[in-house]
Amino acid sequence: MKGKKVLSLLCAVTMATTLLAGCGGTKTDSKGSAAGSASGAGTSSAKASSTASKAAADTSKHVDITIGGLNLKDTDEANWPTETVEELEKKFNCSIKFKGYQKDSLNLDLSGENTTDIVQINEDNIDGVLRGKHAVNLEDYKAIAPNIFADAFTFRNNVMKNFKSDDSKGQYFVTPHVTTDNVEETFGAILPFGYAVRWDLYKEIGAPKITNDDEYIAALKKMKEKYPKTESGDETYAYSIYNDAKLHAYFHKGCLSEGYVNLEGGLYVQNVKTNELVSDIYDVDEGGKVTPFWAGVKFYNKLYREGLLDPDAFITKGEDIREKYSKGQYLGGQNNWYFGDYNSNERKKDPNTLKEFVLLPSYMGWANEPNKAGWSGKYYFVSSHSPNIERAVMVLDYLQSPEASRDTNSGVESRWEVKDGKAVLKDDTKTIKSDGARAEELTKSGIGESNMYSSVGYADNAVLADGGMVNLFLANDILADTLTAAEKDMCKTLKITLPSDLLKNGIAEGKNIDMRDTKSAIRMVIQAATKDINRIDGNVEEITIKALPSLVQAKTDAEFDAAKAKLMADLKAANVEKSVSWWKENWNTAVSNLDSMK
Repeated sequence: MKGKKVLSLLCAVTMATTLLAGCGGTKTDSKGSAAGSASGAGTSSAKASSTASKAAADTSKHVDITIGGLNLKDTDEANWPTETVEELEKKFNCSIKFKGYQKDSLNLDLSGENTTDIVQINEDNIDGVLRGKHAVNLEDYKAIAPNIFADAFTFRNNVMKNFKSDDSKGQYFVTPHVTTDNVEETFGAILPFGYAVRWDLYKEIGAPKITNDDEYIAALKKMKEKYPKTESGDETYAYSIYNDAKLHAYFHKGCLSEGYVNLEGGLYVQNVKTNELVSDIYDVDEGGKVTPFWAGVKFYNKLYREGLLDPDAFITKGEDIREKYSKGQYLGGQNNWYFGDYNSNERKKDPNTLKEFVLLPSYMGWANEPNKAGWSGKYYFVSSHSPNIERAVMVLDYLQSPEASRDTNSGVESRWEVKDGKAVLKDDTKTIKSDGARAEELTKSGIGESNMYSSVGYADNAVLADGGMVNLFLANDILADTLTAAEKDMCKTLKITLPSDLLKNGIAEGKNIDMRDTKSAIRMVIQAATKDINRIDGNVEEITIKALPSLVQAKTDAEFDAAKAKLMADLKAANVEKSVSWWKENWNTAVSNLDSMK
């Protein structure tokens, strides 16, 4: 948001008459937000309001507005509404409830024209929503949707109109967490992905340097020697493989060590520096590149040969892994999703314990990805079957605003203030996340509540007109206060301020990378795969999964190479080369189309 600010929706409603009278300049409110002209509505949607572009919507009647989505969950009635939702309800004289959809329940509601007022869908639902005319054209409601059409979202909106629309080129969808032009680089306090270690054991073996998989395995081996069994007598292992996410455990591990981000399914990956598309599994024509999938498979094979891999590795699911982490049976990992209750349980026993999992940086840090078109695979629309379309548009528009983004991330305005020309958290708010005694208050505040967080328009690190980021908890002094005793000891031992400084410093020294050069919008605009390609890809995935045990459990390099050669031959017989050709051609077309749109 360089030089442009976004008008809060409350202000938009009260000023609608002025805007429609031809005031085409930018108007600012008391918070310094602004809106552009409300004119220029696009083509009509199936059930477009005939009055939306003529006058502000009437909010005198109280209505219920429901928001449902595949990545949302049912409202927590015991803690509803939160402070942030109460603000929204007051603004638009409505009651808000969320609903979690499954694929089948969403399709059922769509076919019955009985969805929630606002709906969140994934990539594969877009075509059906457009063909069924289930979404209103938001351009018909510009007069009451200034936040959606703010200058900050021009790129995102152009992507929606050019690549997620019908022949009308209208705008039916918005996305959350858009990276605007004015953002602040941030790595958070801790790293969610990388090389996980038990800090107490890692420190005991001398905190050796870990910059690659081989150094990591060497450290895991030493930790295993120090801690071969848990206090309860259970055998310990480096870690296991989660088998309830198809190939994710393999390509995700390799993406971190090789510098890629995956397309859905992981059969194809994007280089985060060059944005080149690479065939992840069938790497015959990749010129010797180490692709993420094969880096991951090779890593697990090395763990297996060292006796560090859980013998149950081919049957463990996420819940099994969380249970074993909680019991202290694993010594490492690649993300913090599966740590279970281990860290919290150890802190309950001793608040100053060093027995805690921490993450060291892998080559690539999953940070600072510029989602210029918002989060891919998460699209929000207003249902054309809603009995309260205009109010639903207003609510969706408010969710896209800087105000809603700040409230959801940092609390309502009473929880922060502007000091020396910059928004900061009030002292009392700074500890609301870290103080366990305030857990109930945190829930009621709505700060970070998952449904609202998944729905707001601005990225956490977007800098707003008041000089502060959307998420004020990302300030370094706040982040330092959230560290546990083990994390503080880690910082003291490694001479850093925050655990994430390891990645930040590594990038500055040219040893690590993040995702700042990644063009995530390419993954959003690429053409949907045809039924034939989907069939081939499904077979490729199934064949690969069946081949994994022979690869991971290969006892020699020759045995591994033979297993890989067999897989390559099986994939070729399954017509994988047709898929590779299709994806690369369409990827290059998407890149060209995106470049021509600018």
